[in-house]
Amino acid sequence: MSILPLLVYRIWTNEDPIDLRNAEVSVYLRGDNLDLGDAQCYFWVVGSGGRWHLTSQPVTISQNTWAAEPTRLTLHNDPQAWHNSWSGHTPSPKPLESVLGRVISYGFSFVGMRYEPSGRLCMDEFQLRLKE
Repeated sequence: MSILPLLVYRIWTNEDPIDLRNAEVSVYLRGDNLDLGDAQCYFWVVGSGGRWHLTSQPVTISQNTWAAEPTRLTLHNDPQAWHNSWSGHTPSPKPLESVLGRVISYGFSFVGMRYEPSGRLCMDEFQLRLKE
């Protein structure tokens, strides 16, 4: 089971798909009395034909205070570092390379809950740095 509490659909802002291969993500996530049970927080991407979670790099959520440094992730095109959690409306998922090359949505998820999370999740200074 997963919940997608923080997400961006590029179509909401009339934006085209984006190439996130080797992009860098920087973010502060803070939980105020956030109880996720055994769940982990992951960055995810969606493209035509699949959703992939970056399970090799769980995202740290500081509790009741902002962390001194942001969490930084690099979105390498390595299927071993990711988990395909949804294949969309196609019979089989598209390869990670294809999805990362044309991302239409991305965000943060909670995965592996035993019960409904409670508390508050806050985000600050989210940045995507694209590969040049």
